[in-house]
Amino acid sequence: MDIQKPLEGVRVLELANYVAAPAAGRLLTDWGAEVIRAETFSGDVWRFYCANCSCPATEEENPGFDMFNANKKDILLNTKTPEGLEVLFRLLDTADVFITNTRYKSLIKIGLDYDTLKKRYPRLIYALVSGYGMYGPDADKPGYDGVAFFSRSGLLADTAEPSGYPTCPPGTFGDCTTGTTLFGAICAALLARERTGYGDMVEVSLFGTATWLSGFLSTCAQERYGEIYPKERKVMHPISTFYRCRDGEWLQLAIMEAERYFRPLCTVLEIPEVAEDPRFSSTSLILKNRSSLIPILEEAFSKFDCDEMCRRLASVDIVFDRLRHYREVTKDPQAIANQYVREINYSNGNTAMAVMTPIRSHNIGDMPYHRAPLMGEHTDRILKDLGYSDTEITELKKAGAVKQHS
Repeated sequence: MDIQKPLEGVRVLELANYVAAPAAGRLLTDWGAEVIRAETFSGDVWRFYCANCSCPATEEENPGFDMFNANKKDILLNTKTPEGLEVLFRLLDTADVFITNTRYKSLIKIGLDYDTLKKRYPRLIYALVSGYGMYGPDADKPGYDGVAFFSRSGLLADTAEPSGYPTCPPGTFGDCTTGTTLFGAICAALLARERTGYGDMVEVSLFGTATWLSGFLSTCAQERYGEIYPKERKVMHPISTFYRCRDGEWLQLAIMEAERYFRPLCTVLEIPEVAEDPRFSSTSLILKNRSSLIPILEEAFSKFDCDEMCRRLASVDIVFDRLRHYREVTKDPQAIANQYVREINYSNGNTAMAVMTPIRSHNIGDMPYHRAPLMGEHTDRILKDLGYSDTEITELKKAGAVKQHS
């Protein structure tokens, strides 16, 4: 039996670039929505960015761009011309959702702000991504995930050892999280529209998403509670921290019940006498005497290779994992089994592992994956769907309002 996807029949207009907003559009396509990218003639900068990261960024193979734009359609549109802006409004006439990360002041200037559009399109879901939110002194400040997500939220300054350089922010991490958050908001707004008949404006920011993700830490760091960040090694929780093995690889322990698991840990580390030490007989005492326990555990871990230590910890059901490397993820059998990554073929004959979106539906099954659209690949088709004749399309091209991929 064919299963209809929940968002089939939903049309999304995406006037956005880079990653955060397009990531939301990518998720929407997985669940059945038709997503049309309105792109400038010069193209989204992200189309070309992966060439800076040892990855191809060509029409035949562009995995970094595909990740956030697979399954979409694309029209090249110049909204600085009256004709191009009119095409955009014709697209909005047919749209259920409008996604953008354009600065709001610019949207107001061309009549694409929410207050203006909701009068013409009362059922439209208006989805906005910003760097720092719509209000406050930095509302108009530009921001990428490295600054608005990682730097502003405390994630960089307070997750590295205070003695060294800040952690290098992992690229697109904040964008993906923000886009996934927006996807949920859009789906909720669509559900509300089914009940009320009215659209809504939903907005997320990189800074706001990061504030939510790091909320437990920033809550504890308030003056009234006094938790200190960044954490030095000597003050970390001895049985919920990192240890280096003999071969240089690192493991992370995550023992939440010391009374249950500390003795088995000492057994597999071949230091049973430490489990009998009264200084470590409870969680509170382990924390009180952490500066004494950490060096003991460091020395014990250093006597085993990582693979051997993994087997030992697993044998006593301790929660842990090895600190994996990015290069390992696309080979990870767990990722492959769950289709978190999938092998794809490019038109140039190359194959590679592509990262999929993380949400699964047992009714739908495997999510589709078609490469991202080329610049203006669907311009003519989209215009014809809007009712433009061949003559009118030719005139739009002459006016510099639209462009078709050649």
